[in-house]
This record gives sequence, structure tokens and C-alpha cells, in this order.
Amino acid sequence: MNFVCPDCGESYLGNDDRGLPEPRRFDCVSCGRLLAAACMPVRPIRDGVRGVPLRIGTPWEHRRHVGFIRGFVDGVSRLAIQPGEYFRQSQSGCRSGAAAFSVICAYGATVLLLLLLVLMGGLGPAGLLSSASWRVELLLFLFILVPVGQLMWNYCYGLLIQMVLFCLGRRGSETERSVHAVAYGSAVLPAMVLMPPLGLLWYVSVVASGVENLHGTSRGQALLATLIPFLVAANVLLAAYFTLA
Repeated sequence: MNFVCPDCGESYLGNDDRGLPEPRRFDCVSCGRLLAAACMPVRPIRDGVRGVPLRIGTPWEHRRHVGFIRGFVDGVSRLAIQPGEYFRQSQSGCRSGAAAFSVICAYGATVLLLLLLVLMGGLGPAGLLSSASWRVELLLFLFILVPVGQLMWNYCYGLLIQMVLFCLGRRGSETERSVHAVAYGSAVLPAMVLMPPLGLLWYVSVVASGVENLHGTSRGQALLATLIPFLVAANVLLAAYFTLA
């Protein structure tokens, strides 16, 4: 594969045993831009040749080498802004750390929600924290319900996405890839706390990008797979509301 400078179009041939340019970071010989192999667009050496994404891993997946905080901040920022690029590099699998990443993001969203409640007086001296029983229940919520609930959501939503993909004809896709996409979509959970409607659309967009890139589906199929479970859930809730009312 030829790795291409996004500014001037100068191409570089992958020359190591993994087909990547060596060194990984270098200045373009034509325009002088600092290039990183992980972020360069690629094109086949011969026209008409098709390939699969070379998933070299993200900084979060290599956090033992690049640092935990650096890997996490990189993941949150890039998933929020450039999810497609992030998922193209990501390695879907049980050791990728996607579950841990989602739990940390869930804690961040929970802390943000609690801060908003404090500012509105819901957890102040006259609020819920004035009761000892509420303080105990809040601790149980933070240390048990948040991580367990997030992991359950990852797998439940991932399975629903997988069912839709199956109905759309994607019968060879792996469930773990859908769960992986949902877990990394947690990067924008704080946005759902601050601005729920926009945050929800943002969340669906990130998850859809993960489904598209990890499964190799079309953008339309990925959006259907991520939206249909929400639409079904909304219809069930509406039906239950009108039945009880």
C-alpha cells in the first residue's frame, strides 16, 4: 500500500514487515508536514485492488506504553470528533479495554450529573444527602450500579444491533464488534447529561460509525442497526404509558 500525505499527495511505500512506513513519524519530503503513519490515508499500489483496514491499535489499546491518561484523553477526543478514524485503527477483542473505557466514561457522566444536582439543590444539606440512608444508597449506586449497568447496556444494545444486522443480511458479523462499538460510544455520555437530545444523536452517530467500520457495513445499514433498537424501545415505552394512563 502507498501511504499518502493529505496535504500534497506525496506517497510513501510501506517498507517494514507489517507493510507500514518506517519510521512511523516523519516530515513529508514535498511539503514538510509532520506525518504519522497511523493517520495517513492509503491507496493500493495497483488500481482495482481492495484490502481490509490495517488495525494497528489505538493509544488507549496501547496504554501500557503510551500512558493511561494520554490513551484515555486521546480516545475521548477522537471518538467525539473523528470516530471513523478511531474505529479504523481499533482492534475489536476482549483485550482491547473497550469495557473499561466505557465504565470510566459512565463514571464521568455520573459525576457530572451529581454536580448538576448539587448546583440545583437536589443533593445539598436539605436534599437527598441530608439522609444517611440516601448516602449509603448513593455509594451503592456509584460502586455497583454504574459499572454493572454500563456493562449490561454494552451487551444488550450490542446484541440488539447484531439482531438488526442479521435481519439486514449481515449473517457473518461478530457480536463482539457491535459490543465494542457501543462501549466506545460511551465517550460522549457526558454530552447526553448536558444536552440530552443533541447528546443522544451524537451518541448514536458515534456508535453507528463503529458499526460501519468494525463490521464493514454501509453507512445506511449502520444507522438502521443503531436507530431501530431506540425506536422499538420508544414505542414500547409509549405503549406502556398509554396503557397505564
